[in-house]
Amino acid sequence: MYPRYVFAVVLSLAVLLFALPAAADDDERVSATGQGVVEVAPDIARLTFGITARKPAVPAARDEVAQGVARLIQLAREFGIADEDIATAELSVSQDFSWDPETRERRLEGAVVSRQVVIRLTDLEKLGELAERALELGVTEASTPVFDTSQREALENEALAAAARHARARAEVMAGALGVRAGAPVHIDGGVSGPGPRPLARMAMAEADMAGGAETYQPGLIRITATVTASFEIKSK
Repeated sequence: MYPRYVFAVVLSLAVLLFALPAAADDDERVSATGQGVVEVAPDIARLTFGITARKPAVPAARDEVAQGVARLIQLAREFGIADEDIATAELSVSQDFSWDPETRERRLEGAVVSRQVVIRLTDLEKLGELAERALELGVTEASTPVFDTSQREALENEALAAAARHARARAEVMAGALGVRAGAPVHIDGGVSGPGPRPLARMAMAEADMAGGAETYQPGLIRITATVTASFEIKSK
């Protein structure tokens, strides 16, 4: 009886294999990679300002930082920026030491208190003036503005669509050169490879530092790049 069971299992496997659809042959495909690029002027800027105070005691340093943060928030409101577009980080407190070369020991001088304020600006024409006014208020640190677009998702989709069309066009060129044509897509893979929100360009930063005026803040363009790789059936003409 045992051989019969073995024969039945083998026969069942053979029937199952014949019933499965044949896998697509990669040799009957044409593959190509396409790119899509979209450039747009930014409409969002994120500015990060820091206020730091060094005092013999924590309370005095904390009060000075609190006053600076309050002035900065008031300035943002004067520029028409809503409170939801103003964010303050947690207070940072650390000890302030100096180095005594004679005793070769650290000496406690007091406390260092700092806090950051992040402002989201949607009217970029006000960028230069806001940054200059903030510095006049006694801000001790100012990070490079970071630019973005409120239409990022739609623009990324536009770049992906352009990349897919580019991949199709390349596949058709290769297929046509060999006397065939590209049919329906059988595999598509892609993504957005461009940078996210970007800081002010180095050249623009240098010009702003030299000129020191509000009119020197030029955000330039944001470039969004997508890449799509697709495989198509090969069809006869």
